[in-house]
Amino acid sequence: MNSRFLIAIAFLTGIGGGWFGKSWLDWYQQTFGTGITTAAGDNQGTAGNDAVSTYSPFATQSELSQSSRSSQTNSTVNNTQNNYPQQGSQQSTQRSASTSITDTFNKLLKDRRYFDAMTLFQEQKQQNEQNAVELKASLINELEHLTEVSNNNDFSELVENYLSVYYDDIDVLLLLADFNQANGSYLEVVNVFLLAKTYAYSLGDQDKVDNRFKKFVMVIDGSYTGQKDWWSLMNLYAHIDTSGLMTSTYQYRQALAHLRSGDEAFAIEQFNQLLNDSLVGESAAKALSGLTITTEAPIIVNTSPWEGADSIALQKVGNQYAVNLDNSRQDSVNLLIDTGASMTAVSRESFNTLNASGDAVEQDRRVFRTANGLVQATVFSVPELSLGPHRLQNTQIAVIDFDNARGVGGLLGMNILGQFRFHIDQERPQLLLSKN
Repeated sequence: MNSRFLIAIAFLTGIGGGWFGKSWLDWYQQTFGTGITTAAGDNQGTAGNDAVSTYSPFATQSELSQSSRSSQTNSTVNNTQNNYPQQGSQQSTQRSASTSITDTFNKLLKDRRYFDAMTLFQEQKQQNEQNAVELKASLINELEHLTEVSNNNDFSELVENYLSVYYDDIDVLLLLADFNQANGSYLEVVNVFLLAKTYAYSLGDQDKVDNRFKKFVMVIDGSYTGQKDWWSLMNLYAHIDTSGLMTSTYQYRQALAHLRSGDEAFAIEQFNQLLNDSLVGESAAKALSGLTITTEAPIIVNTSPWEGADSIALQKVGNQYAVNLDNSRQDSVNLLIDTGASMTAVSRESFNTLNASGDAVEQDRRVFRTANGLVQATVFSVPELSLGPHRLQNTQIAVIDFDNARGVGGLLGMNILGQFRFHIDQERPQLLLSKN
C-alpha cells in the first residue's frame, strides 16, 4: 500500500471511533442517569460521589468539615433537580447542616469524648457563629445535668477542656461556682467568683457576677447562722476579704458573726467603720447601741487567749509558713499553710508518702484554682492522718502536679485547718490549735 492509502484509512478510523465513543456515552447516561466527568471539566459526577458522605460521631475535624460541605452540595443539587426555589434550598441545607453538627456534638458529649467535642466547637466558632451558639447551649445543658446528678468526674473533665481554651467565659465559670457550692467547697466558690469578676468586661456581666455572688454569700451565711457555726462563717468572710471581694454589706455580716461568736471587740471596730455607709450605716449604729459599753476601767488580763492550745512548730518558707502532716506510720510531708485553699492539695510524690499503707480511696475529680490557673485534680480520702497531736479521720486530699520545690509538697487547706481554731504565732514561729 502506498502512503496516501494508509493516511486515508487512519482518517476514516478516527472519525468512526469518535462517533462510536460519543454514541456510547449518550447511551450510558440515558440508561443509568449517571454523570461522568469529561475532559472538558463537567463536574456533574463529582457532586453525586460526594453525596455519600454523612456526619459521623467518630469523624475527625477535617472529615466533619468535608462532610458538611458534601451534604450541602448534595442538598443543593437535589433541590435544583426538583425545581425548588434556590433561596429555600439554601436555608434548608443550612438547617440540615446545623442539625447534623449539633447532633454530632451531643453524641460526643454523651460518649464523653470531650476533647473531640471542644475541637468541633472551636471549628464552628471560627466558621459559623450561629452553630457555635447552639453548641454552647448544649454544653450548658450538659454541665447543668452533670451537676444535678453529682457526676464530679465528667463535670470536671468537660469544664477543664472548655475553660482551657475559653477561660474567660462567664456563663461556664458561674456553672463551675455552682458545682463547687453543691460539693460544699465554699472557699473554692469564692476563688471562682474572683476569676469571673476579673473577666466580667461588660456592665451586664459585672451585674450578673455580683448578683450571683451576693446570692451565694447570703445562702451560706444563712446556713452557717442556722447551725451557729460562727467559726466557719468568719473564715468565709475572711477569705472574701483577702480575695478583694468584700463590700460593706459583707463587712456588716462579718461583724455580726464575730459578735455572735463572742468576739465583741472586733465587732465594735467593724461597726464603727460602717457608721457612715449609705447601705448599712443605720444597721451598724443599731448594733452598736445594743451593745453594753462599760465605763469602768478595763480589767487587764495577762493570759493569752491561746493559753492551753496545742502548738506545732512551723518552718518559714519565704513569706509563708509550712507545717508537717503525718500519716499513721509517722511519715511526714511538708505543706504550706494556705487559708485560701478549700482543700488540702499535695504532689503525687507527697501523696505516695501519706498513702504508704495504700488505704486511700479515690473519690472523684474536681477543678481547682491554682497559681497556674484552673487545673483538674483527683481527690482521695485518706483514712488516718495527724496534724501535731490531733488525729484526722477520712481526710480528703487533692493530688495536683506540684514540683516539690523548696522541700514543700503541697498546701494545707481549710478542710483540715477549719476543724480547729488556729493562730499562726509568727514570733516563735508556731501553729496554735484548739478544738472549736
